[in-house]
Amino acid sequence: MAWATTIAATPPRQIERGGSARGPRHRARVVGAVFFAAALFLPFVGAGLHWDPVASSENRALAKFPGMPKNFQQVRMFSDLFMGFYRDHFGFRNTLIRGLALGRYHGGLGMDLSTNIIIGRDGWLFYPVSIRDGFLAERNLDPFSPSELDEWQQLLEKRNKFFTEHGFPFIVIIPPDKQSIYAEMMPERFSRVGPKTRLDQLIDRLRETHSPVRLIDLRPALLEAKKHHRIYFQTDTHWNDYGAFAAYPVILDAIQSVLPGRKLAAQPMSDFSPRTTRRSGDLARYMDLYYEYNEDWPELVRREPFPAITSPDNGMVVTHGPDPKAPSLFMYHDSFTRYLGKFLGPNFSRVNWLWTNTLDGELALKAKPDVVVDEFLERLLYAPVPPDSEDIRDQKLP
Repeated sequence: MAWATTIAATPPRQIERGGSARGPRHRARVVGAVFFAAALFLPFVGAGLHWDPVASSENRALAKFPGMPKNFQQVRMFSDLFMGFYRDHFGFRNTLIRGLALGRYHGGLGMDLSTNIIIGRDGWLFYPVSIRDGFLAERNLDPFSPSELDEWQQLLEKRNKFFTEHGFPFIVIIPPDKQSIYAEMMPERFSRVGPKTRLDQLIDRLRETHSPVRLIDLRPALLEAKKHHRIYFQTDTHWNDYGAFAAYPVILDAIQSVLPGRKLAAQPMSDFSPRTTRRSGDLARYMDLYYEYNEDWPELVRREPFPAITSPDNGMVVTHGPDPKAPSLFMYHDSFTRYLGKFLGPNFSRVNWLWTNTLDGELALKAKPDVVVDEFLERLLYAPVPPDSEDIRDQKLP
């Protein structure tokens, strides 16, 4: 047992050497604990001190600090409200979001899973036609069911019947999605298999049933125009000024056809000055890749000042053209008309622009236009039919 007693009495090696029990391993544990505590508290402190070198690129209002509760109801809601504020403002939040975006960018993924944005060839970005069935829709494998096609035909025919019975010709314009014009820039695995898009189906149905709806197909004009200019943005959802300008005379001709005796001459390209800047579009901003995905941003700037703009109540914008004897237009529209307005607006004495895909008949009747145009993007055909105002929904179709 003597050897056991000798071993038990032997001090630890570092003590034999005159060292301290608080050696390198202990210091490493202390440093690790400090960093762990900092990782826990820095985002919290950063929220109050606004620590973040990267600005937010979100297209929404961030949550505000709820303030100290003043009654029992506010006490009950405070934790939820505070957590909403904290999620939007914790320290280095935007830096972390951008870091994740850079990881996706350099990872070479074909689709950003957090936004469903499709990463195409040569820096082209595409918004999915359908969030629900994106892969199917992009490949024409999500066609209208017979009942869905009936609903869309009835929607357009009720709109047409309402306005024409009140004496206003009605025209439908559906700008194509970017992937309909630049399908070659989509990833290879999104190659189209189905023979027809939903827009093809709708056009065929209206023609086969001799529907009174005037639906203008802009795709032939745009496919011709792309031979001469890039007509959609690479990093944005929309067509650019060259795309809008290519669609402009087609739309004007359609309006001219329902207003016999009223001369509408398209403005020539010489009325505009070309300009190019370097920018990133909405799709790049959604992905927080506004530095990595940017492009030459073409614009056509009108040489003469644009007509006066007024903004009355109810969300409408009203423009006044130079000729008070020209016809007037009421246009329901979406974001694509932002690029179309400077071309189309000057041809009319007055245009009422209303950004909506749900039509309210009474608003148009009050404006007493000479013609009504309904513009909405192709991908709306993959959404449920919009709920129009009751006066339009109640129209009886034959």
